[in-house]
Amino acid sequence: MLELELLIDLLLMLLLGKVLGDLVGKLGFSPLIGQMTAGILLGPMCLGLVNLGHGLEMLSGLGILFMMFLMGLSVDFEKVMKENLYRASTMSIFGGALTFFSAVVITILLGFQLNEALLVGIAFISTSTAIGFMVLSEIGDRHSSVFKTIMAVGTTDDVFAMLSLSLFMSYLNQGVDIQSAFKLFLLVLGFIVFVLWMGRPISEKLVKSAVNLSGDESVIVVSLIILFAVAYLGNGLGIAAVTGAFLGGTLLARSYLSFKIITPKIEAISEGLFIPLFFTYTGVQINIREIIFSAPVDLVFVQVPLDVVLFLGLLMVVMSSKFLGTYGSALVVGGFKERERIKMGLAMMPMGEYTLVIGQIGLSLYGMSAIYSVLALVVLVTSVISPIMIRRAYQDG
Repeated sequence: MLELELLIDLLLMLLLGKVLGDLVGKLGFSPLIGQMTAGILLGPMCLGLVNLGHGLEMLSGLGILFMMFLMGLSVDFEKVMKENLYRASTMSIFGGALTFFSAVVITILLGFQLNEALLVGIAFISTSTAIGFMVLSEIGDRHSSVFKTIMAVGTTDDVFAMLSLSLFMSYLNQGVDIQSAFKLFLLVLGFIVFVLWMGRPISEKLVKSAVNLSGDESVIVVSLIILFAVAYLGNGLGIAAVTGAFLGGTLLARSYLSFKIITPKIEAISEGLFIPLFFTYTGVQINIREIIFSAPVDLVFVQVPLDVVLFLGLLMVVMSSKFLGTYGSALVVGGFKERERIKMGLAMMPMGEYTLVIGQIGLSLYGMSAIYSVLALVVLVTSVISPIMIRRAYQDG
């Protein structure tokens, strides 16, 4: 039986998350800003109306899986790779690697453990494609080479981030040296290839059987079975359930029923309940007091809380690394004007969903509550600053 407290928590989180998410959306920003703000207001930081609990944590975990599944559904993986493989992969490797190493270095220099630093670095590999998509669509730029390249790079960013996360999770389970690292890489790559190669014909047969049996409802049930089955398989191999959830979505992305039935209904379930709860619960978990009152470090003539330094350092290196990595790689691959390289660099700066997913994993593995709060604040700030800078770049030509 559901506890009364959990029902009240869900009511408050959905209500305020919906109100603030819509309000922020009308102002031209990502709804996740409003939803996370709702969580901060409702959580122990402010009103104390919603507290951390196992029930909310479980629902938040489902939110992560649904979000990654929906991201997979939105990606025609084969088409994107065929049309933009060289450019997108080059730009993802440049931008992702530079951001990863910058974040890892600054985290280690501030005294954090290597595994924590690696998770922080992985968290910032992927860019929030949704924010770039939203801003460029609002501006009216949905057909230019800038838009198409950004969408492709966002996809390859997610793939590289998931590959990195899977390697890291396998490393935690098995340890690593040069030989085993290569084996881990082959395991992860083999899992992705196997799922896409073997899973697509199987998923297509299951969907067709569901249509013949009892229509739309069975199609959604089969889609959810695929989501949880591939997520379970990924987790069982020590790769990560979120990787499996994303791959499960890509299996169905090319289905003839994807845009007609599967994506709209999964989107309604996800964005109507699970994803807003995930972002709002993220806000509940943010503890700014813990950041402000963390152990001080000496900076020349002044002492500054360690986590404040970490936040400011990560904010600067992540935004600058993403911009410089994207701008420089666009220069290397060629075919872009100066203004186009600047626009793409700015569009790659906002962090988003995947950063929070990695943060949740770090929270569950190491209890990294302070670092999780820092990651969430970086997501919030970049989600506000980047759209403003992108619009300014388009206004300037």
